[in-house]
Amino acid sequence: MKHYAVLLLPGLAPLCLGFGFVVSASAQSCTNANYQGTYYIVYSGTVGGGQPFFEFEQNIADGKGGLTSTVLANSTGQSVGQTVSGTYTVNPDCSGTHNVVRSAAFQLVAGGKRKLEGVSAAGDVLSGEAYRAAANCTVGGLSGEYGLLINYGIVGNVVFTEAGSMTFDGKGGFTFVESENGTIYRGSGSYTVKSDCSGTASMVFTGTTYHVAAALVEGGKILLADNDPGEGFFGVLEPVSNRFVLPQLAFGGSWYSAIYFNNTNNYPVSFPVNFFADDSTPLNVPGTGSSASVNLAAQASSIIEAPDSGSLVQGYASVPLPPGVQAYAVFRQSVSGVPDQEAVAPLANALSTQATLAFDDTNYTTAVAIVNPSNTANTVSISVVDNTGAVIGAGSVNLIANGKTEAVLRNLTGLSGIAGKRGVATFSVTSGAVAVLGLRFNGTAFTSIPAISN
Repeated sequence: MKHYAVLLLPGLAPLCLGFGFVVSASAQSCTNANYQGTYYIVYSGTVGGGQPFFEFEQNIADGKGGLTSTVLANSTGQSVGQTVSGTYTVNPDCSGTHNVVRSAAFQLVAGGKRKLEGVSAAGDVLSGEAYRAAANCTVGGLSGEYGLLINYGIVGNVVFTEAGSMTFDGKGGFTFVESENGTIYRGSGSYTVKSDCSGTASMVFTGTTYHVAAALVEGGKILLADNDPGEGFFGVLEPVSNRFVLPQLAFGGSWYSAIYFNNTNNYPVSFPVNFFADDSTPLNVPGTGSSASVNLAAQASSIIEAPDSGSLVQGYASVPLPPGVQAYAVFRQSVSGVPDQEAVAPLANALSTQATLAFDDTNYTTAVAIVNPSNTANTVSISVVDNTGAVIGAGSVNLIANGKTEAVLRNLTGLSGIAGKRGVATFSVTSGAVAVLGLRFNGTAFTSIPAISN
């Protein structure tokens, strides 16, 4: 039993007891406070009685009726960077009006996370959809493959659309593929991300550089718009890759970890793998660094290894797996005088709000690694029932944004009642996501326990 403590050390985030109660309202009622924070909106339509037009804006609402709007891009190349202040009013039925840049009627939806707008006056006919900005945006937080749709492009008076994909490396670089009327365009570029979740990108293809304004918004989407004079487009990016987390990565101090990847597709794929310490900072893996780019030919496989070198280091791995790519991890512990022990571990879905873990703590020790893959701090609630369904423990763990902790399950505050019992532990969050991996120890032997994501 002495070896499990080497892999899963104490050092938990602050813990607190308690249950979360959710109260639902029977009817929706809105005030100005429902429209508060930073939003990004794209308008499209016609101005001046028929001229095709779009505009990309950042809107900041103070929750009290004050609104500022900054033009990030438009199809004329004019007024970019201009900031205008105005007012807004939200009605009890969540409809409203505002007067900034132009007067518009709007409807708040999804509790104020989104806003639908319409303008029809003085020869202008425009519609728009606003999204609230994502939280704690960084360059490293933007990685993986996204589907691209150019909703509305303008060259002169010609309107066009395109579809394709973009793949971000988490380091400020990307590649893309676009299709327009059967013609395929490929290119690459660079990107930046600001703390307010706005950003820029430079796209290079067919010998031309396009300068793009962008914004990361809630729900995982990215809005983008070309801000070059005389032409333009706006579009949306939707995640294609499924983000996964290996909640426990351990190397050194007798431990070795490896992640295997298998491309079942009949075409090549590329994607990044990023490593983080428990405190969310980048984690350097010997021989690899804090991130790696995996390039797989059709039907090919690959491995990333974290060697047993130096003292024990713990963290986790995050990877946006493209469709058709399989992955799993292997842990190995090497102790003098004892045969090496290995266990295979699955990766956990990084978008799930709940994970359940069936455990047996009778003659064994159950340990868990818990990751908050969200960009905001979160509280993970833990409830435990025994094999009869009776509640035998409840607690919670506070995790920083993109943070992680590991512990023996019974040692978490409020969960001592599971000792010597079998049952199911449920880990859940009310927003964001949680990823969990269980490990069971019996002397020097150990194995993983998959947590089922919901």
